[in-house]
Amino acid sequence: MNPSRLLMLFLTINVINYVDRQVLSGVFPLLKEHFLLSDTALGLLGSAFMITYSLTSIPFGAWSDRWMPHKVAAIGVAVWSLATVSSALAWSFASLFIFRALIGVGEAAYVSTAGTILSNAYPERKRSGVLGLFNLGMPIGGALGVVLGGWLGATFGWQWAFFLVGVPGLILAYRAWRLPLPKQPTAEKHEKFSIRDLFRLLKNKPYLYTCLGYAGISFAFGAIVLFVPTFFERSFGYSLEKATLLAGGLQVGAGLLGAPIGGYIADFWQKRNGRGRAYTLILSMALSAIFLWGGLMFESFVCFFFSAFFMLWHVGVASALVFDVTDKAIWNTAAALALFVMHFLGDIPSPVIVGFISDQTSLFTAFSLLPIPMLLASFFFWKAGSYLHKRPAI
Repeated sequence: MNPSRLLMLFLTINVINYVDRQVLSGVFPLLKEHFLLSDTALGLLGSAFMITYSLTSIPFGAWSDRWMPHKVAAIGVAVWSLATVSSALAWSFASLFIFRALIGVGEAAYVSTAGTILSNAYPERKRSGVLGLFNLGMPIGGALGVVLGGWLGATFGWQWAFFLVGVPGLILAYRAWRLPLPKQPTAEKHEKFSIRDLFRLLKNKPYLYTCLGYAGISFAFGAIVLFVPTFFERSFGYSLEKATLLAGGLQVGAGLLGAPIGGYIADFWQKRNGRGRAYTLILSMALSAIFLWGGLMFESFVCFFFSAFFMLWHVGVASALVFDVTDKAIWNTAAALALFVMHFLGDIPSPVIVGFISDQTSLFTAFSLLPIPMLLASFFFWKAGSYLHKRPAI
C-alpha cells in the first residue's frame, strides 16, 4: 500500500483515538454535577483508561509481533469505539469507570502497533518526521475531544457527547482490517513470546532511561490535558464552553506547530549527531517546565501556549528514540513495554494525585508541581543520550 495513504488512514484513526480519549475532559464539570464527584474521583476516571491501556499493551505488542499488526490495530479500534458509545449508557460512577477502562483495552491494541507499521513503511531517516505527523492525532484529536465534549455536553447532555464521538471509529476499524499488508517478516524468528524479551529490554539502559523520560512527560501531560479546561473554568472564571474552547485551541495550536517542528529539529539534529533526538527531548522538556511555571506565576495564556508548544516537541521523537535503541524484530514489544512503563509511572497516577492535591488545597497548587516531572524527564533523556554514539550512523 502507498505509504502516504497508509499514513493518512492511521493519522485519521489517531485523531479519533484522542477524540474518544479526551471527550471525558470536556464533560468533567457535567459528570461532577451529575454523579456528585470529587476531583479525586474525576482523576480516577482518567486513570481507569490508562490502567487497562498499560496492562494490555504488552500482550497486544507481543501478539502483533507474531501476527498481522494492522488486524490487531483494527480489533483495538472497534473495541474502544464500542466502549465509547457504551459510556453514554453509564448509570453510575462505577459503570462509567468500567466503560472507560474498556476504552483503554482497545486503544492499547492500536497504539502498540500503529507506530511500528508506519516505521516499517518509511526509511529510518524520515522516522521522527513521519511519527510526528502521525502523532498530530494527539493535539488535533485531543482538542476536538475537549471542545466537542464541552459543546455537545452543554447542548445535548454528556451522554450524547460519548455516543456521537464513538461511532466514526467503527467505520475506520473496518478500513484498517481490510488493509493489504503482509505479516511482518522480522517477526518470523520470534514465533514464541518469552518473558526474557522483557527482561532483556529492561537491561537495555538507554531504552530504560528513554521509558523513564517518557513517563515524566506522561505524568505532566496526562494531568494537564485532563484538568486544564476545569483549571481555566475555576481560575479564570470562564464558562464551560469557553474554557473547553480555549483548552482545545491551546492544544491544537501548540500541537500543529510543536509536533512537526520538534520532529524536523530531531531528524535534522540526528543527521549531524547520533544523540540529536535525545538532545531535542532534553531541551523541549526543560523549556516546557519553565514556561508552565511562568504561565502560573503571571497568569499568562502566552506562557501556557509555549509550555504546550515545547511539550509537544516530544510527539514522534520519543517514539523514534525507543525504536533507535531496540532490535527491529521486537519493536512492537519494545513499544508496548515503553507504553506500560510510561503510563504506569505517568498518567495513571498523575490525575489521581493532582485531583487529591486539588481537593486538599487547590487546582492551582497541584498544577504548580507539574514542572518537576518535566525536569526529571529532561534528566532521563540526558542519561539515555549518554549511551548513544555522538556520530550518526553512515
